[in-house]
Amino acid sequence: MADDSQDKLYATTLQTIGAVSKLPMVHVEREAFLRKQFASSPHLAVVLESGPQAVYTVESLRQKANSIIKNSTAKTSMASFATGLPGNPVVMIAAGGADVAQYFGFAINLAQQLAYLFGEDDLFDDGGQLSEAAQIRVIAYLGAMFGAAGAAALVSQTSKLAGANLGKKVAAQALTKTAWYPLVKKVGALVGKQVTKKSVEKTITKAVPVAGGVIAGGLTFMTFRPMGNRLADTLAANLNGDFDEELELNPDFAASVETSTVVVEQIRDGASERETE
Repeated sequence: MADDSQDKLYATTLQTIGAVSKLPMVHVEREAFLRKQFASSPHLAVVLESGPQAVYTVESLRQKANSIIKNSTAKTSMASFATGLPGNPVVMIAAGGADVAQYFGFAINLAQQLAYLFGEDDLFDDGGQLSEAAQIRVIAYLGAMFGAAGAAALVSQTSKLAGANLGKKVAAQALTKTAWYPLVKKVGALVGKQVTKKSVEKTITKAVPVAGGVIAGGLTFMTFRPMGNRLADTLAANLNGDFDEELELNPDFAASVETSTVVVEQIRDGASERETE
């Protein structure tokens, strides 16, 4: 029964991410964001090429993250206030769902800003879509925002894979064969629980005759800044190497990678032998 519940919550998270990722305010273009944040930097070219962490200390980036979080919280709270104003009771439930989508849309928007500030790669592909690997990164970011157990380690793992050549090989494998799939499901389920919780909160605020907008904006303000700070702390700790421990590979997956490596080496050795002859 517990597994069924986790599966349902994990599915809720994937559905929410899939729907929210299509909202226009969600996508943050990495280069445009970095150009704006470091417009006055004499090292802008290096920042764009290698990331801010290649130029600035983790501590200074964490300080800069505070202003980004503050600005994003203010915008999100204002939007939440506007959509939290009471409406027609008939559409109350649907509106509550729309509010939740907006809330998580802003959360993913902020997550991208913080991720790019701390040197992470583009989340969306050239077509503006989220790959399966990118969805896992979103789960890790949201998990860290909500303080989910294991989310910090997942952020570390997805960060390593996103920046490594091996990442493409891992992404090409079935997700269920990776060592960290149980962790992805666990963190994803905890995020799904938050989606459900937010849906209830938003529906209740819609039912309050006068103060719905105030309550909605206030709830958002109280929760959004701590969420941003938790993710910023996680990304900063990751850069400092606080999560350097390696996860043990699933035996089946390790065997498949080993086989691929052997085949590549055999092809390379065969080519070398032919060249020698």
